[in-house]
Amino acid sequence: MMKINRKMSRTKEIIQVEKWISLWSIGQEYSLEDIKQIKEHDFNGVEIWAEHHLAEQAFKYANECDLQIGLHLPFHDLNLATQYDEIAAYTLALTKKWIKKLAYYNGSHAVIHGGQAMASEDLDKVYPKMIERLKELSDFSLANNVELLFENQIPDGLNYMHILPSNIEEWLDVLNKTNTKACLDVGHLAIQGDEFKDTVNRLGGLLKSIHLSDNDGKSDLHLLPNDGTVIQNNIINVLSKQNYQGPVVFEINPYKYSLKDILEHPSVKEFNI
Repeated sequence: MMKINRKMSRTKEIIQVEKWISLWSIGQEYSLEDIKQIKEHDFNGVEIWAEHHLAEQAFKYANECDLQIGLHLPFHDLNLATQYDEIAAYTLALTKKWIKKLAYYNGSHAVIHGGQAMASEDLDKVYPKMIERLKELSDFSLANNVELLFENQIPDGLNYMHILPSNIEEWLDVLNKTNTKACLDVGHLAIQGDEFKDTVNRLGGLLKSIHLSDNDGKSDLHLLPNDGTVIQNNIINVLSKQNYQGPVVFEINPYKYSLKDILEHPSVKEFNI
């Protein structure tokens, strides 16, 4: 675990920021040896990608390697904001299945997407439904000793659909109404056009996880830090000033980088972001 020493008046405070990796970053096919490499490179935890072919095996691998475990819940073909009860019921049931799996392995957190109003004109109708469903999942998670983290998204530039959340105010409203906490995706935030430091300050104690990747400010490229224009090597400093204690999860494009590329990158080896 990385420790950052920071003096405050006459006392010294240690802010603890953990280095994690999303298993999305290493592609669909991986082995126990790959997870062992992650452990050997001083990662504290892994965020399992529920939609991976090997997701259930990944829990066993992470447990064997004594890594902390988080989970990115499935979201493709699912929609918490759907107007159709059948889709909502399936979404809730599948999500609860994965939360229970995470709880079995003593996982800490699960990251969830809010879905979308399939037509932006329907937002007022489906927003209360999404709030109700997310609150149900939050209560279910807490009952299983799992913290549910609601992730910021990229708004639809055409406004044909309304992605939830599409702005900081909406995000905060959902967090407060559903008793969920925040997973802040740095790349999503940059494309939305909001500033990292200001957003961290606004979230305060609601912020429980960071998804880290770089991009060009236009597309969600999931680049390694400094391969884009978004990350300016001040992430840890901003977080430490907010007394943030939790994971910074490298969520890197597996179609551009290999696991070796990621593990040998200076930002990963030195955790200098």
